[in-house]
Amino acid sequence: MRSLLTVLLAALFGVAAILVFGLSGEFGSFGEKIWRDVAVLLLTVVAACALTYVALLLMTFVGEVRHPRNTPGDPDALEWHVLVPCRDEENVIAETVSAARSSFPDLHVWVIDDASEDATAEVVQDLMVFDQRVHLISRIAPEARTGKGDALNAAYRIVSEHVGGTEDARHRTVIGVLDADGYLSDNTLAMLAGPQAFGDAEIGAVQLEVWMKNRGDRRPRPADGRWLNLVGRFLVRMQDLEFRTTNSAMQVLRVRTGTVGMGGNGQFTRLSVLDALASRRGKPWGKKLSEDYELGLNILQMGMHNHYVREAHVSQEALPFTRRLITQRTRWAQGNMECASALPGLRKSGHLSLAGLLEIHYFMLQPVIMMLNLVLVPLLLVLGVAQSALDYWSSASLLTLVLAALFFLVLPYAVWGLVYRKVTEHEISRGQSVALGLANLVYVYLTYVYYVRAAWRAVTGRTGWAKTRRNADGRTLVDVALGAHLAALPLLSTEQLEELAAELDGRSDLGIDFVSGWAVMWPTRTARLERALASQSPMQTRDAIGSIRVSSAMVGATRLERAAGDLEDALEHGDMDAAAAELPVVTAVGRETVSMLRKEVSVRRELLQVPLVEQPSLSQMQAVPIRRQ
Repeated sequence: MRSLLTVLLAALFGVAAILVFGLSGEFGSFGEKIWRDVAVLLLTVVAACALTYVALLLMTFVGEVRHPRNTPGDPDALEWHVLVPCRDEENVIAETVSAARSSFPDLHVWVIDDASEDATAEVVQDLMVFDQRVHLISRIAPEARTGKGDALNAAYRIVSEHVGGTEDARHRTVIGVLDADGYLSDNTLAMLAGPQAFGDAEIGAVQLEVWMKNRGDRRPRPADGRWLNLVGRFLVRMQDLEFRTTNSAMQVLRVRTGTVGMGGNGQFTRLSVLDALASRRGKPWGKKLSEDYELGLNILQMGMHNHYVREAHVSQEALPFTRRLITQRTRWAQGNMECASALPGLRKSGHLSLAGLLEIHYFMLQPVIMMLNLVLVPLLLVLGVAQSALDYWSSASLLTLVLAALFFLVLPYAVWGLVYRKVTEHEISRGQSVALGLANLVYVYLTYVYYVRAAWRAVTGRTGWAKTRRNADGRTLVDVALGAHLAALPLLSTEQLEELAAELDGRSDLGIDFVSGWAVMWPTRTARLERALASQSPMQTRDAIGSIRVSSAMVGATRLERAAGDLEDALEHGDMDAAAAELPVVTAVGRETVSMLRKEVSVRRELLQVPLVEQPSLSQMQAVPIRRQ
């Protein structure tokens, strides 16, 4: 039924394209010049294919949104590890590790420090004091900085040795990849363990939907003025729309065609599948600029299956800077072009259906299609005007051009604004959704820029990998002057720590675990507060600061509790600017509190590990630390 529908749509759009481009006369008379006829036929085919593809995406995606197919499973049936490649990520890595470990107590987080020149390693080591499931893999020259794929392969070898186990155990071990600014939704592991995902033994890899976590930021470019921040907000929101509608729709359609692709953030693969890739190719990840998509194609070529889950997501930071966005997308586009070398192997493997092969080939041809549109449409318009300059602006000609533009150009992009409002559960108004849909047309034209740049880089042999700068890059810590009422309070109340241990049946080890969990979660809490203030949301800010204040009281962080109370007081008076002014104080006091807790936890754990001396004398008892029971 779906195949028949596809054929009917293609025929409908093909006829429409022939009428507009071939028979209307607005792009020149057909049959006069062979090269013009060829150009018109090419444009007709491209337009028909593009509209058919968009219609299939729309119908499939809307159906999936209305009736989701993925259901949760038992994450305890699997073992979970995530790899986080890092290169100079000191400003974001603590938040990422904190969020992952706070949400998923059984998850191992492996940070791959690829010879960073900043304090990335030190930040991770500080977290390792509190949490034994946080691991650091340090790469040094000359092996380091040779690409993301190499960094992941190095981590694979270490994690593989750490896991060990039987073939069955390795098949139940899942390895994820997160960007250094990636956040997993709280239901991630449950959805990944579902019967449609890793609950199915035939599924080798799963990709999550991607969201933009800073989509509500009112000043994404704090150092710039009003108009540049308006551009920044537009870029951020359009990236969220792109990933949660058109990109997600492509993946939902690929579930049907069996061609789901892997992304660089939020990809999860069975360890046994990585083993098979390593056995066949020497290493799981390749050297292409889109090593993520390459991984997915290699999995498909082996006859294994990929899946996509949109009911769980990974959040990342959108780029509010045009130049950085184009640099990032140029690398992605060039990487996808490089992956075209996998097409012969996929055809020969015999593992893909006809629909799957058509989908992958159409996706790989996107740069060619873009270039054809970029050249043919203006060329034919100019020729049409030149041929009948006097009659070209008649009412009939204008009507034809307007209708053609609406049908072939505006509608396929504008409709996604309404879809975006649906998937965000009315996060934006109807008017905003229409405006975003129309703005999507402008945003999509950036693809012409980075596809051209990617093609030029490929032709000139430039294959170097350039890391995209983070929005937080360049941020430095500054000293914050504390008011007398804060400076007079202690950072930590040791009495409160002792009371906490007493409440936990007198077990100091449980008390240490509790405050360690608080310290690990601190970067998540402060990041949540920063985003709430950045979006100027009183409700979200109230929830974030309330969480900090209450949890600080529980661990005896007296000064932090008071600093949080000061921000909360400003918020209660309705002064968001005053509340934002208190943020540096809260973060500075929190940073000092965590530093003191790190020392306290280290000392107490050392005390707990000292063996008791048999039948000690009185003097020995005074001199030797005694294990608390």
